[in-house]
Amino acid sequence: MTQSTSMKRSAEIASGRAALYNLLIGVFEQPPDHNLLARIRGGEFEELLAGYRELGEKGFRLGLDKISSYRVSIRERPDEEVLTELAVDRTKILRGTGHRDMRPPYEGLYKKGAGFGESVREVRRFYREAGIVPDETVTEAADYLCVELDFMRQLCLRERTLLLREGEPEERIAQTIALQEEFLGMHLGAWVGAYCSAVIKHASTDFYRGFALILDAYIRIDGKRLESLVRQ
Repeated sequence: MTQSTSMKRSAEIASGRAALYNLLIGVFEQPPDHNLLARIRGGEFEELLAGYRELGEKGFRLGLDKISSYRVSIRERPDEEVLTELAVDRTKILRGTGHRDMRPPYEGLYKKGAGFGESVREVRRFYREAGIVPDETVTEAADYLCVELDFMRQLCLRERTLLLREGEPEERIAQTIALQEEFLGMHLGAWVGAYCSAVIKHASTDFYRGFALILDAYIRIDGKRLESLVRQ
């Protein structure tokens, strides 16, 4: 494989990773609507994620099975009934249930040893030093789940751009990969597992339970991949 071909392949991987981060953002950030329901009923999520079964991560397979199970379970149910069920469940997992372990998805509420204000400051500093501004349409604190996922999405797109740019120094590409690995290790990957465990335990629908399994599994998969690249 030539260096050019290798770069293009790496760019495709970075693009695919950005797309998956974007998918996860949409699932957790967007309130359920008829478009989401059509995607569930049509099996779109299962088709989009089917290839990840081959990664050997049990959580990913279980998550896909949950989503498939939910699709089958709502087959004969009215749209409005299902949408209400999904909306109530989404509110529960994003705003808390009253259970001590089911808190809203902010790093400062889950990461051990991090206070809420301190966590926000640390994450903001990381964004600033990376030169990336979080999505302004998300009116949440810097350490909110979807804001951190969007930061990773933007880093993946930056990596893709650098890989496809002719004559780009390899050091800049390596720095971008290292930045992703550091962010997952210090921030997103350090707390999202605890949040996903709470969702799996307390969610009422297999749709959100399934995506919690997928989110947890993918962050671990991506972290391991980035760590191996940094060590090369």
